[in-house]
Order: sequence, then C-alpha cells, then structure tokens
Amino acid sequence: MNVCLIAPPLQDHVNGRLVPISMDAARTCPPYGAYLLAAVLQTTGNDVVLVDLIAQGSSDLLPNIGSIVAADVVGIGTSSLSWPTARDCINTVRSYRPDVPIVLGGIHASMFDRYLLSTTEANFVIRGEAERAFPAFCRALLGGIRLEDVPNLSFKLPSGKIVRNAIGALLSGDELASYPVPDYSRIPRNVYMGLGVESSRGCTFDCAFCSTSYRRTWRGLSPDRFVDRLEQMLPCLALTVGGVTHIIDDEFSTETDRATAICRKLVERDMSPRLVFSSRANDLLDSDFVDAIAPFAHQFLVGAECGYDEGLKQVGKGTTCRKLRSAAEKLRDYGIAEIADFSFIIGLPWETKVEVMQTVQFGYDLYATYGVRILFQWYCQIPGSRLWAEQREREVLHEAHYDNYGFFRDHYLFRSGVQLKPSEVYEVQSAIAAITTLSAKNRYGMTMIECSVPEPILNHYPEIKYPETSLKNLREVAGPVIAQQS
Repeated sequence: MNVCLIAPPLQDHVNGRLVPISMDAARTCPPYGAYLLAAVLQTTGNDVVLVDLIAQGSSDLLPNIGSIVAADVVGIGTSSLSWPTARDCINTVRSYRPDVPIVLGGIHASMFDRYLLSTTEANFVIRGEAERAFPAFCRALLGGIRLEDVPNLSFKLPSGKIVRNAIGALLSGDELASYPVPDYSRIPRNVYMGLGVESSRGCTFDCAFCSTSYRRTWRGLSPDRFVDRLEQMLPCLALTVGGVTHIIDDEFSTETDRATAICRKLVERDMSPRLVFSSRANDLLDSDFVDAIAPFAHQFLVGAECGYDEGLKQVGKGTTCRKLRSAAEKLRDYGIAEIADFSFIIGLPWETKVEVMQTVQFGYDLYATYGVRILFQWYCQIPGSRLWAEQREREVLHEAHYDNYGFFRDHYLFRSGVQLKPSEVYEVQSAIAAITTLSAKNRYGMTMIECSVPEPILNHYPEIKYPETSLKNLREVAGPVIAQQS
C-alpha cells in the first residue's frame, strides 16, 4: 500500500505571512512519531512517502502533490499547537484527492476524535499509540481484516455516525524496543539541529498543568536495548547541523538506576553523544546519576514549575523548594549548572501577583546562588491537562478554540487561565526584565534568565508601559532577593 505521511509545522501569521514559529522555526529535531511510523510501516510491507513540512519550512503541499495523488492513504499528524496547519493540510489533500482515505493521528486527534471527524474532511482517527494500529489499519483498507477489528481506530460512516473501536493495550518497554528506529536517513541535510530518540514512554506523575500523553503509565526500555537503538541512529547525526541527540522522554531520569546504567553502557561502548533531555529535580539528588550523566549532558530541562511549596503541592509535582535548591546545588558542584534550564510556570489559575513574585524571586535566587539557567513561562491553556479538562467541563473552554492560527495569542484563552490584571503582568515582567539585566550568558551565548511578555497582553494593552526598571527601584518591584544582589 502507498502511504503518504504528512508532518505539519506549528505556524502563525507574522508580518502578513504564514510561517513556522517557535520550535518548528528553530527545527531542533525531526518529528519523532512521523519518522518512527514511516519505519514501522515500511517493515510491514508498505511503501511510504514522508512529507516533512517542518523541514520544508512551510505548509505548502504543492511540491508533494505527486505523492498525494499516488497515495492509497494519507496520514496527517496532529498536535494541538500544529492543528490549524493540519486542518489546512486536510483541505488541500481533499481538494486534490476527494476519494483518498485521510487518517489523523497524534495527541490532538486522540483527544478530540469525534469533533475532528465531525468538522473536517478526514475519515479516520487513530487514537493513542499507532505502531500496532496503523499497520492493522492498512490491512483493513486492503480487505484483510474488518475496520471494526483495528485497535484504537475511530471512523466516520457514510451516514455520519462515528464508530470508536476499543483502545488496545499499551506497548511495553520490550515492545517499544522491538520496533525499528526512526528512518532518519530521509531527513534533508543541514536542516535539523539534532535527532530525537526515545528511551521510555509516559510519565509516572500527573501534574495538573501537563498535557503530555500517557501520564501515570511509564514504560522504559532496558539500558542495553536503548543504547542499541541510539547506536543505530548515530550515523544519521552527520545529516544534522548541531549533531546533538534529544532524548524525547517526558522524564529521562525516571528510575535513576536505569538512567545511570544507560550512561555506563555509553562509556563501555566508547560512545560520546551530546544529550538533551528532561529530568526531575528529585532525581538529580541521586549522586550516581548526576556523576554518570555529566559527561554526556549538552543541555537539560528541569521542570521546577513553582517557587513556593503550596504551589508545588497544588501542581502535583511531588517535590519541594528545598529539593529544587538541593538539586541546583548538586549541579553546580558537578559543573553542569549553566546547561540546566530550570523551567517555572507563572500565572497558574490560582495565583495572584504575590505567588507569581515568589516564583520569580525563588528562580532568580537559584540562578544567583547556583548558576542554573531560569525560564519563566506564562501559563497557557493547552488541551489535555487536568486544569484544561476542568475548564472544559465548565464550558469555559472548547476544542474549537484551537482550530485557527494564533490561538496562543488569543486574549480570551489567556485571561481564562491567568488571573492577574494586565498591569500586574507588566509589573512581573518589569521585575524579570530587571533581574535579566543582572544575569550573564552561558558558554553557548544563551541568556541565563528568559521570559517574554505574553502576546495577548501586548496586543490588547499596549498603552500600559513597563514601570521603571532601574536598580534603584528593584527593592519595590522585585523584592529583597533581587535587591540584595544590587
């Protein structure tokens, strides 16, 4: 069967043009799921064309019309952030091929299969993991099995009725390891900064703000089998610009003994990948793990989230400010603090300016004391989290909010989550701007404290100016932690 897979980029209108933005403008690494699925489908006897629009840098399908015309089925990936682009892709494919089956996959389609099948020209949705389901779906299209026997499949009957098959069992770590590695031989040369690889799937936790799939369902590959997969894909790093390896796990350091064993296997095999990964602060208190990962760490993210214990409790993070501080101290002691990004969410739905400033002060103190990099991100209403689901239940939010470009600039969406007044948002930004002037850059030239004014506030309240940010008034704006540094 001829399968055409399309990976849409995250886009928005900038200066009147529709262009890739954020991570897809930087093109840090290829879309892992699309390249993995291409390899899986090939091993099950299908011919696959992968249309990587992220690499292409646009949503223009015209250069790929030949592949679409020749396809027996077209698969389109959907994240919530790239869903507007995916909708455009559906419309374009349908304009050239009114008859071709279109199947959607990815987290957005998995959450909203009924809505997407009811409001677009797509025929099918594969919910959740596709490694087993997509090959079975191809067999069904060829008449080998019934559509009703394909796990995870939702489909629209000619009558308009939507049928939802049962979700199959989640893949185990051994099953994940048994699939081929992503087919990165397909990527264009010198476009992506690095490549992605998966050592585990899911997360043992269920943080209130988190929209990632498979929370409370962590499954890890054994150290040997993961390093085998990493070794298989390393030659393709020559096709990238930066040569870095992104371990795309939600939390690489879950089960620190396993993560430590992976690092030791790398040493045994004389491998020296430059790794980008995510880790929990609690895991970084394990000296064996930090010692083992330090030689391979290129950059890593620590989800700190809040700078006060009550907030961490409400988020469900399972840590404390004391542990966050201890983790930063250990990273400093091992000489890898400046490549650690401690990420904080500010403006969570229950927060006032007082709580937000506690987080800002705590984050700055971590930087000033231990030298870790600090990222402040305003809370964003992304589908899939418990916080979003609560708002959806109250009909404050709806999946339709994510159909059009620029929803992250939407004033209603922003204010439905962040409760601070616009003037208070600017006060917080003023404090962050002030402490940013006191910070340095790391050896890669990256600013050590980062935060952007949320676009919904900039666009709707441009007349509100930043308060003065001279060191003279830091004591009033940002509190004693900042003032003592000045």
